[in-house]
Amino acid sequence: MRQPSKRWKRWIAPVLLGLGLSLNPAISPPARAQEEVPNAEEGAGSGRPLDGYLATITLMLLALFVVGKSARR
Repeated sequence: MRQPSKRWKRWIAPVLLGLGLSLNPAISPPARAQEEVPNAEEGAGSGRPLDGYLATITLMLLALFVVGKSARR
């Protein structure tokens, strides 16, 4: 015996999920982090990104060294 009510249940969930995910950015308000500050100067608060890159590279090399040293045996 076939139950015709299970057919529509199988495709309705993905359709509703797809519609909800695609329409959500259009309906929802912008996040507070995206609001523009009227008196912000260009490049203000940019910091020193080179220090962060160097620290990340150092930590990555240290992690590779530790993994390589332990995998040697």
